[in-house]
Amino acid sequence: MATSQLMVSKPGSLPPGPKVSLRKMLFSSRGQDRLAGLLNIWKQYGDIVHSRIGPLNNYMLFGPEYVYHVLVTNQKNYVKGPGYNSLRLMLGQGLLTSDGDLWKRQRRLMSPHFTPTAVLDFSDVMAGSVEHHLERWEQAAKQGEPLHTDFKMLQLTMSIIGQALFSLDLGDAPTEVGLALEEAFAFIPTRSFNPLVPMWLPLPSHRRFGHNLKVIDGFIYDQIAEGRRHPERENFLSVMLKVQDAETGQGMSDRQLRDEVITLFFAGFETTARTLTWAWYLLSKHPEVVEKIRSESDRVLKDGRPASSADLERLTYARMVVDETLRLYPPTAVLARQNIEADEIGGYTIPARSLITLSPYAVHRSPQSWPDPERFDPERFSAKNSAGRPKSAYIPFAAGPRVCLGNSFALMEMVYAVSMAAQRFDVRPLVDEEIRGVLGGTIRPEKPVDLLVSPRR
Repeated sequence: MATSQLMVSKPGSLPPGPKVSLRKMLFSSRGQDRLAGLLNIWKQYGDIVHSRIGPLNNYMLFGPEYVYHVLVTNQKNYVKGPGYNSLRLMLGQGLLTSDGDLWKRQRRLMSPHFTPTAVLDFSDVMAGSVEHHLERWEQAAKQGEPLHTDFKMLQLTMSIIGQALFSLDLGDAPTEVGLALEEAFAFIPTRSFNPLVPMWLPLPSHRRFGHNLKVIDGFIYDQIAEGRRHPERENFLSVMLKVQDAETGQGMSDRQLRDEVITLFFAGFETTARTLTWAWYLLSKHPEVVEKIRSESDRVLKDGRPASSADLERLTYARMVVDETLRLYPPTAVLARQNIEADEIGGYTIPARSLITLSPYAVHRSPQSWPDPERFDPERFSAKNSAGRPKSAYIPFAAGPRVCLGNSFALMEMVYAVSMAAQRFDVRPLVDEEIRGVLGGTIRPEKPVDLLVSPRR
């Protein structure tokens, strides 16, 4: 694996890279091969790689310190840019996709309500949803039926985010808006690989996306109207309806509320569900890790009671398992940026308005920071083993001012799910096989993750 040694170069020279366009080389392949392709580009060309995307220069940054430079050190020079145009079709100008003054305003309005302390208000909602969904595990265990983990985790996270946002359980049974959200989210990565096809073309996928968007928008605007009628409700939507900018005294328009709500759905539904699916896949292959989680849960969650906010800091091993899962399968394999002004990285001049591609998936596999990087080992995140590791080596939620706003919410949700389920059940693969990741927005399993669950021995 290449190391970050490209600190001296000739003025005006380009970093090494493939002669064909990045899109042709990487995104014409199947999903699982795209992830392998990312690592192969890194191995072949080094920590900074030049390629073309159409008429634009693209710089792929694999060195952790280069990624940190873009996300933290010189972050004011980097915006989301055109790399997020496909997401904007669905999310509009929410926190994930907006830039400039709009992003600063929205971040200022929303961040106080997503601190690690603030999200503890939703602890009981999370624990109650996990408890409810574990009853379905009991049914599968009694009947000897496989647990379709992908679907079950989507149900769980839809239940939690629905209650947190609207005080509605949307995960108990398939709903029209739930199916529309799932289909629309699945369309976005496909669109990202073919962004030049006009959306006005009456392709079946375009028509289906348009239909799903109408269903989603209708539901969200109905919830906004309902929230205005019932300001006493305690959920994220009620909070966002009440916030006012200290500088202007203005709140959010219905359109901005819509964009932020659907952004929270995207961040709190799909990505968290995928991480939990990967966690159970890994745990099914590592019963010794399950035993360690179980020992901790027995000590903290006595008599199998649901987790509470007071338990969170003591569920340290479960948190290590979640962190290691996020290392191997970060919610987003690739991040995109565009620089406003020219910059210098690794001794190379990066012209203004270049496309910048960052890969948490690759950064998390740097052998300099992660020995034997493909091995699942939660002990990497013990206090002893974490000491001295650069922050830039681990970026599952990005880094800097644009770090994911919902990371504390997602981490609490996943720790509860892992701790409570491992305390009660044994899990093993239905079929003993390797399941690879597919690059499609989030990192998805290439095939269903079906597990056999049984009551704890």
